[in-house]
Amino acid sequence: MYFGGGTPSTLKPQLLVDFIKFIRNNFKTVENPEITIEVNPKTYRYEDFKILKDWGVNRVSIGNQSFLEKNLLSLGRDHKPTDTIKTVEDCLKSGINNINLDLIYCIQGQTLKDLEKDLEIYTSLPITHISGYMLTAYEDTPLGVLVKNGSYNLPDEETSSKMFEFIDNYLESKGFKRYELSNWAKEGYECKHNLFYWTDVNFLGIGISAWSYVENLRFGNTKNINEYFDLVENGIKPIKFKEYLTQDKKREELIFLSLRLKSGVDLSLINDKDIVKKLVKEGFGEIKNNRFSLLPKGLMVLNEIAIKLF
Repeated sequence: MYFGGGTPSTLKPQLLVDFIKFIRNNFKTVENPEITIEVNPKTYRYEDFKILKDWGVNRVSIGNQSFLEKNLLSLGRDHKPTDTIKTVEDCLKSGINNINLDLIYCIQGQTLKDLEKDLEIYTSLPITHISGYMLTAYEDTPLGVLVKNGSYNLPDEETSSKMFEFIDNYLESKGFKRYELSNWAKEGYECKHNLFYWTDVNFLGIGISAWSYVENLRFGNTKNINEYFDLVENGIKPIKFKEYLTQDKKREELIFLSLRLKSGVDLSLINDKDIVKKLVKEGFGEIKNNRFSLLPKGLMVLNEIAIKLF
């Protein structure tokens, strides 16, 4: 179970507990399921985490983004680095010791030295997992508008690539192994929820904007909150998008998703092996145990490589 997609910690813990109880009473689960909740560093404290821990929550993902105040200001975050440290302490005190911290890189004005300072603090804390996301300006988002009109400057491709390689090497040296494009974990703490997405496992998403994947059918709920309420209250499923994956489409998805993983893609899925040989020769990837996996240089152009392999 994964409570995310925004800030679930704006809800009182008891509401989440009620939901966990509902799931346990109505669905079969494994004996000790991984139950994660995403939190903002300024919301839950020890008493809240203790309530959740007593009902099976055993993993917390904290939306920290950075320990440098200038970065938090640039990202429009309203928490302080001390808020995150307090959240980690309260999690541990409650008995939840599987903790992820989010990291954002490629922030305007960020240098490799800034990144090193951040990583020093991240790896000094008793956490088990780090999710590192490159700041991306999507069209029609506030950041996208700022970048388009020149008010916010993102690093160029070469700098972005250097930052990713620096993060990967630094975290590896501190015992955090990358198992997926944006995720590093200490041994045995890879997030099951993350792995579902990249390994063709069925999952059900509940709520506004939630996505699901069930028996080769992908479907997504409406993003409009009022429409969501109207449909659900009238007993209508709030699904707005459906796509059935044919065998060809599924093969393409498996290639794309597997390329995100450290373990890479099974060579049997790739028809043109000459392209793979060329990519290896040019330093974009490597072949081990009959699987092709991307090196940092290749991960920076993952989409383009996936299209070649299709």
